[in-house]
Amino acid sequence: MLAATKQCQRLHQMVVKTPTRIECILPQIETSSISFLAMAEAKPIVEVLPKMDKKDGGLLIVGPEGDFTDKEVRALTEAGAIPVGLGPCRLRVETATIALLAAAMLWDDAQHIDT
Repeated sequence: MLAATKQCQRLHQMVVKTPTRIECILPQIETSSISFLAMAEAKPIVEVLPKMDKKDGGLLIVGPEGDFTDKEVRALTEAGAIPVGLGPCRLRVETATIALLAAAMLWDDAQHIDT
């Protein structure tokens, strides 16, 4: 991860966590500056990001295969996670993770470009 961070000329290293139980994520959401919950049929992240205040750091919550249960979605959103999607197609967990991260990074980079 460190080599990738240096190669991309990023100041901060991304942290990828191992699969975690919902109950363990809830306190992290509550203390995070921003948390996005990837889920099918949610508003696309490219529509959500422009409406957000710029934040440093945050969480991207992705998985499991087959999407979250209604109970899990309710718990995550009540803790403060914002549902986001990637359009009408369902993606595998690993593909969705990369796509969401790329969208967030491109949006963040665009905020720093002088026009």
